[in-house]
Amino acid sequence: MRRFVYWLSLVLIFTIPWEGATRFGLGTIATLMGLVVSAFWLALILFTGEVRRPNQFLVVLAIFVFWVALSPLWSADPRNSMGAMLRWVQTLILAYILWDLYRTRAEILQGLQAFLIGTYASIAGASANFLGSHAYYSHYQRFSPGSTNPDGYGFTVALGVPIACYLAAAPESSRRTRILAFAYIPVGFVGLALSGTRTASVAAVIGLLYGLALLTRLRLAARIVVVCLLGIAVFFVLPIVAPLKSFERFTTTGTEITQGDLNGRTKQWEQGFQSFEQHPFTGVGADQYRTINTLDKVAHNSYVSVLVELGLIGFVLFATVLWIVFKHALIQPKWDKWFWITQLLVWAIGASTLTYEHRKATWFFMTMCVAAGAAYAEARSTAPDPLDEPLLVGAR
Repeated sequence: MRRFVYWLSLVLIFTIPWEGATRFGLGTIATLMGLVVSAFWLALILFTGEVRRPNQFLVVLAIFVFWVALSPLWSADPRNSMGAMLRWVQTLILAYILWDLYRTRAEILQGLQAFLIGTYASIAGASANFLGSHAYYSHYQRFSPGSTNPDGYGFTVALGVPIACYLAAAPESSRRTRILAFAYIPVGFVGLALSGTRTASVAAVIGLLYGLALLTRLRLAARIVVVCLLGIAVFFVLPIVAPLKSFERFTTTGTEITQGDLNGRTKQWEQGFQSFEQHPFTGVGADQYRTINTLDKVAHNSYVSVLVELGLIGFVLFATVLWIVFKHALIQPKWDKWFWITQLLVWAIGASTLTYEHRKATWFFMTMCVAAGAAYAEARSTAPDPLDEPLLVGAR
């Protein structure tokens, strides 16, 4: 039965990148799949009487969620804060399910592959809207799957870049997986161009730098083939995306960072910090950032969002969770370590301009990083010690 629940969780992971494209009465497709997986996971626990013991990561995350659950007590809109609290409870459950089900390197690699395939589906949705001339922002002709915001969609595409590079070079990857991974680079380039998301383009470059470093693991002939194939792909893709208005947006990235206001975000952050000075320890309550800025918008920055809504106490707990995840990245072998550090850096860049702290993609990657670190530590602890091996006659 555990295997069945595991495969259901892969379907859930597959839906995360494009969850906003379809909605039902209960929410997004990923929310619906989350309920299904949760129900079967609970049945699995009741049937076997076994569940993986929570680690430090889950314990601190649970304390953070408990702090969120207290915030309606001082929130100006307790009802909205209660809704945010329920979302965080779902996040905690998702993290625990992934931690319980993904215990080996092979399972983690399959989870990453499921996310990458889901990102392909997300790009396909954006392409369908492009072909149908259904732009999310008509002025810049920015496209995304369904009614998803192009910023969040573009960030999802960027998160797929390090995964594609990692799976392409993983020794365990099949030929089919490698083809899927290599093809993602030009396909993801198209996806980013359709979104017109400048922050995502910066984050994607970080992922590509990791991919270039991975090329050193290949033989010289293989490196030449890979570079040539990717060059040919970009040569054919560039004429398609170059005329897009959304693609033209990327040319203003440097100016917007050095001279602009990040599309109005800095003004929102200033008002957020003013609110923080008035409520430094407890914050204004979960999901209350809209109430403290004149634009009636979310923070568009995960760190500012947590700091203003949940105060210093919530921010320290949130930062502690991130630090635990980072520590699990550091203990892994060289190329695995750099993959997870790159993935976390890509997330950190995207989270600096998006309110992404409660999104499923965030906690999928956080939990997978912790699970990968735990799997490696367990493998090392159970490996036979060379000093315990019997000496062979005549061995030097």
